[in-house]
Amino acid sequence: MSSEKIPFRHIALEGPIGVGKTSLVQILAQRFEGVMVLEDISNPFLPAFYEGRAGAAFQVQVYFLLSRFQQQREIRQMNLFQDLVLADYT
Repeated sequence: MSSEKIPFRHIALEGPIGVGKTSLVQILAQRFEGVMVLEDISNPFLPAFYEGRAGAAFQVQVYFLLSRFQQQREIRQMNLFQDLVLADYT
């Protein structure tokens, strides 16, 4: 595919687990020569969440929030050199 320019510098795809966000981000990054920023799936609170432990949902979300904050800080540095950043978030 030929490289095309789009009028956006940062696109974030959000949605539930397993709907194809990562696949779409990969296609768009290749098509528009963008950088992929994928969600950190090493969340240590996910097992407790899936086990149904009380309070685990809050811990999972706080971890994701802090992880995204760190990624956004890194993206600001990338934006100096990249035209397009594509993010995949649950």
